[in-house]
Amino acid sequence: MRKIAFGAALLAAVSMFGTVPVNAANTTSGRTDLSLYVANDPVYTVTVPETVALSATENTQVPITASDVKYIPEGKKISVTLDRGNGAFGRLYLEGTNEETGKEYMMTLYVKGTDGEFKMGALENQIKGMELASFTEDGTMNYELRPAALDYPDSTSDNLVIQKGVHYSGYVTYGIELADIQ
Repeated sequence: MRKIAFGAALLAAVSMFGTVPVNAANTTSGRTDLSLYVANDPVYTVTVPETVALSATENTQVPITASDVKYIPEGKKISVTLDRGNGAFGRLYLEGTNEETGKEYMMTLYVKGTDGEFKMGALENQIKGMELASFTEDGTMNYELRPAALDYPDSTSDNLVIQKGVHYSGYVTYGIELADIQ
């Protein structure tokens, strides 16, 4: 009776755990191989330019570089996004003042990231969070900026014409994180 109970218990254990069969009649011991692995934390350096001089006549390429990229989990990427621009509500403008007249000007910028479409920086819901570059290994990607004036060459609006003698300025703040590859 004892052998039947032991055999039933062994059969239940084998079916539940899927272990390697052991001949109980000829063996007095068994073995289980154990392992433990914890993946390294992701490591990377993202470099963005400190300053960029925008062109008044064509699109400006803005480089973002990822280097020392290691241990990025499968299915993930380093995503660099536009967190916010210098304008109200995170919009992206260039602003400047004519030194001779004191008149202030504002120029909206268009931004093109990884989706390949230009989006207007005057609409924070279009640009905030947009992906500008992504990496799974070392490399450089460019996103593009262009003044709205390039889209309105015959405009009479002061803010849609690049004014001579006005030093425009603005800034971009980036978000950098690991994101799912879609």
